[in-house]
Amino acid sequence: KPPRFKRTSPRPPAAGMWVVAPARRVLPSAAGRIVAPRLPAAAALSRLPAGGRWKSTASDDEDAVLDEYREKIKDVHVQIEAVIARRVDVKQEAHQATKRHHADLDNASKYGITKLAKAFLQVPDNLQRAASSVKQDELEGDKDLRQLNEGLVKMQKVVDGALRKFGVAEMEAEGQIFDPQKHEAMFAMAIPGKEPNTIFHVMEPGYMIHERTLRAAKVGVAKAA
Repeated sequence: KPPRFKRTSPRPPAAGMWVVAPARRVLPSAAGRIVAPRLPAAAALSRLPAGGRWKSTASDDEDAVLDEYREKIKDVHVQIEAVIARRVDVKQEAHQATKRHHADLDNASKYGITKLAKAFLQVPDNLQRAASSVKQDELEGDKDLRQLNEGLVKMQKVVDGALRKFGVAEMEAEGQIFDPQKHEAMFAMAIPGKEPNTIFHVMEPGYMIHERTLRAAKVGVAKAA
């Protein structure tokens, strides 16, 4: 162990005295080798590369890992946006499907008996033919015939009421403007005082089932002279 010397006085040494400066300390390593002391900060800074930053493999690896995580985060955000958009589409599709389902149920309840109702129309047709075949003067002279006619009129009212319960009603065609969705023109002729395309005669009454035409009315239409 090197000897230690006291600090010298700032005063100049006396004549004939030697002043010994402190020796540079050398540290032994764990393996018994001599380790050189660290360079001063100025010397270390002088070894910095151009740009003033150290480049190390460790920091490059960290940057690569961070870039990879950033890309994964971007992918996750894209997937989240896709899921949100799909959720909105699914809600809209479900809403439309619900509306269609309710519309189908409504149509089924309203128009499910369309074929049966159309076939049933021959009943009021026959009752109307029977009622119109009897003249008024014949009714006045025949009591039995009059009673039969009264029963026939009552039957017509019952049938008409039963049809109306299911949304079936006779349409008013005479005097209306011809509508190809509701009327079937059997003939056309010039009628004084009638506007063209005006229905002036009904050969067979038409019927509606709710908002749809169950059977078109067979009519005669006025035309221009």
